[in-house]
Amino acid sequence: MNTFWLRVLPAILLAVPALHAVADEPNIVLAPCRFADLARAARCGTLSVPENPDKPGGRRLSISVAVIPAANAAALADPIVILQGGPGEDSISSAGFFAERFASLLDNRDLLLVDQRGTGKSGALPCALYSAGDPAASLRDVFPLAVIKRCAQRLKARADLTQYTFDRFAGDLEQVRRGLGYGPLNLYAGSFGTRAAQVYIRRFPASVRTAYLGSAVPMDAASPLAFAKTAEAALEMLFTACAADAKCREAFPRLREDFRAVQLRLDSGTVSVSIPGSAAMATLNRGRVAEWMRSRLYRPQSAAMLPWIIHRAYAGDWDPLAKDLLADTRDADPDLSFGLFLSITCSEDVAFIREQDIGAETQGTFLGDYRVRQQQAACKEWPTRTLPKDYRAPVLSAVPTLFVSGAADGGTPLWYAERVAAGFSNRLRVIVKGQGHTEWSDCLAQLYQRLVRGGAVRGLEPSCPNVPRPPFKLN
Repeated sequence: MNTFWLRVLPAILLAVPALHAVADEPNIVLAPCRFADLARAARCGTLSVPENPDKPGGRRLSISVAVIPAANAAALADPIVILQGGPGEDSISSAGFFAERFASLLDNRDLLLVDQRGTGKSGALPCALYSAGDPAASLRDVFPLAVIKRCAQRLKARADLTQYTFDRFAGDLEQVRRGLGYGPLNLYAGSFGTRAAQVYIRRFPASVRTAYLGSAVPMDAASPLAFAKTAEAALEMLFTACAADAKCREAFPRLREDFRAVQLRLDSGTVSVSIPGSAAMATLNRGRVAEWMRSRLYRPQSAAMLPWIIHRAYAGDWDPLAKDLLADTRDADPDLSFGLFLSITCSEDVAFIREQDIGAETQGTFLGDYRVRQQQAACKEWPTRTLPKDYRAPVLSAVPTLFVSGAADGGTPLWYAERVAAGFSNRLRVIVKGQGHTEWSDCLAQLYQRLVRGGAVRGLEPSCPNVPRPPFKLN
């Protein structure tokens, strides 16, 4: 969910006719454009849509679109469409990344990138959670309330923040599909993008040819309620892996005990750290540290440094932890549209968290109810809307769908995908041992190529080799 993408160069040149133009459909005029990380030519354009579809005469949004044309001029009409996660990641800035990932499929297919409303070049809703003037706030809160309040007031001056949920994006995407004259789409979705895919599949079932749902998120997940237990299981997996690794075991022979001691010291409220680049000191908050560690548990690669971080903190050296926590917070701001994140999760998730469930889902975990309470507080400051009836009901679909989960995913538990997959009658589930959140491999690439080329899951091998755990950071 924090990947760094190169930014698109705004080089729109002479206008050319839209690809696959169809009469009497929404018109999108594409023009040549270039991306810093992509050698081949692309075409970019925009589609004007009402911010609120129920008020077509009101404020309008410009939805940005980029097409990486098929290498073969005789392109098929079923492009691959990227649905990013977060929620809040844009798609267009990742053009080079996905063009490389799907290169073998782009000989006779287009790659279609649409910046979801509220991200990238489609009326982005940024909220800079990190403040260079007050970094101590990020050592206390994952969602500093003063920042959230200011951001909500600033964005409300130019956007109706209730109009950025996934159902609105689904309508935009369908308009783009029709405007470019495409047939049914091949949806490629990861993490929260899988919920966008589910909404689109339910609203426009005839517009989807295949779907890839990686690290799926159910319609009714009520995030972040499940985060505490999911992270607890991932942390236990980390401890077990370290104990089974000779070098990690030798370097950190009492890792569990060290972690418990670190928690107790943070509970005391007496752990102070220096702010990088400053003489100032700040107090570390236990919940904030736990939330940062949770984010690192999404993938084995990012979790590999945690035993060392825990051990250093146990020895009294908290600076590596504070430095990395603040760096991750600062770096997330340009990569995620936190305004969109709140517009979606406050209406689609947090509003459905029941008070009586919080204790049962968080007690006895290292994260506790910190993340839930932080997000609830932020959502009290954010406008929300009432969702359509049955919006959160499971999606029922016959679209050929490949579900991929990582057994080492500390962000989306395996039962998430199981719940979503139950409604898909034409599905294949693949669980990869050792794989983390939305990760990719040669095996998955081959499965996906066969899915897209054949348009079916029948005959696909439902397994991939175990992914070796990356080496632990020892010093």
